[in-house]
Amino acid sequence: MSSLDPDHVETALTAYLSLLKGKGAATSLLTRRKHILRHLLSTLEAQSDQFRHNDDAGYRHAVDSTITKFPDEQQFEIISAAREFYPFWIGDMKTIARLNAADALALDHAPVDVRGSLIDMFERMDADPWSHTEQVCLVEYLKRLNSQSQPDAVVDIRERLLQLLLFVIRNAEPTPTAYRAGVDAMLTLFAKEDARRLFVDVAREFFYFWNGFHQGQAEQIARAA
Repeated sequence: MSSLDPDHVETALTAYLSLLKGKGAATSLLTRRKHILRHLLSTLEAQSDQFRHNDDAGYRHAVDSTITKFPDEQQFEIISAAREFYPFWIGDMKTIARLNAADALALDHAPVDVRGSLIDMFERMDADPWSHTEQVCLVEYLKRLNSQSQPDAVVDIRERLLQLLLFVIRNAEPTPTAYRAGVDAMLTLFAKEDARRLFVDVAREFFYFWNGFHQGQAEQIARAA
C-alpha cells in the first residue's frame, strides 16, 4: 500500500491478534506482539516515499528498522510476528485462511539456540559433539544437490547453513512451527538482505526433506529428492 489508511491498519492488527487469541495465545504473547507491531506500523508510517511505493521492499525495510529498537533476544520474535502479520497487512485472504486452518502460528518460544554472531554460532556448533552426528535428512538433501551437478561451493555453503539450522533447533520438538522459529532466529545472524533471501530459499527447499524424515514419511523424502 502506498500510504497508511488508519482503518486498514487497525483492521489488520485486530484481525491478526484475534487469530492468535483464537489459537490459544497467552495474554503475555498478545501484549508483546501488539507492542512489536505498533512499532512496526509506526516505522512504516514514517518511511519515505522511496519505500512507501514498494510494498515488499518497504515492509522488509521497516522490519529491519524495527529490529534495531529491540534487544537482541527479541529479534527472532519480531521477525516471526512480522512474517505472520504480512498477509494481514496486504490483505492476502488466501494466506490468512491457511493460517487459520493450520497450526502455522508461533504461539510460544520454541527452544531455539541462537547466541552471538554467525561466526560464534559456527564455532559453537563445530565444538559440540552433536556436529559429529549424521543428519539423515541433510544427507538426502545433499545427495539431490550432487545429482544435479551443483558446484561444490554451492553444496558446501548450503550444507553449512542447514547444519547450523539443525543445530539451532536440536532441542525443539520437530514441528513445522519449531522449524520456522529456527529459520526466523537465524535470519537475525545475517547482516545483508541478499544473504537472508538465500538462506530463506534454502530453508524452504530443505523443509520437505526435514519434515518428511521427522514425520516418518520416507516417500516424502524420496519425492523431494
